[in-house]
Amino acid sequence: MYKNALLATAPGEELFRIFYYDCPPYSGKEANPINQAIVDFQAQPKYTARTRFIKELKAMNYVAMRLGMAKKRGWTLTDLYIRRTIAGGAPVAPQASDVFVNLEQKGVDMRIGIDVATLTLKKIVDRIILISGDTDMIPAMKLARREGVQVVLIELAQSQVHSELDEDADLVRCITPTP
Repeated sequence: MYKNALLATAPGEELFRIFYYDCPPYSGKEANPINQAIVDFQAQPKYTARTRFIKELKAMNYVAMRLGMAKKRGWTLTDLYIRRTIAGGAPVAPQASDVFVNLEQKGVDMRIGIDVATLTLKKIVDRIILISGDTDMIPAMKLARREGVQVVLIELAQSQVHSELDEDADLVRCITPTP
């Protein structure tokens, strides 16, 4: 992630700070609605890996970590189960593996907007480089541009920037992410 953020800067551009927005992994315990088995999310390998990633990234130079929260929104059927059921015609009772906890990231967009507004209105930076495909960023991008800050949108290779984001950016740069 750090290397890819640095790839987004052009020669001669000075890095002020890398703002990284995410939420910590969900740490609750939930009962699977199909078989009532308790799922301890904190005990899963993904939880440990994600926690380590966030800890290591926020310790790096010039990184400001902005964390929202993961909010549980119930259980959802997997796409595979839905496709199988549609293809098979007759409904098949779901198994425990056919559902997952639906988690929603909360508070992240607001943190991005506040940081863009602060950097812009306090005239801390001349250019903001944004790596996001989220159209919720458009109001913050418009504010920055109205106040004279250039907005550079990063397009990752093999993906395409949403046209609404593209029209509210001053420049679109394409980078090929490194593993």
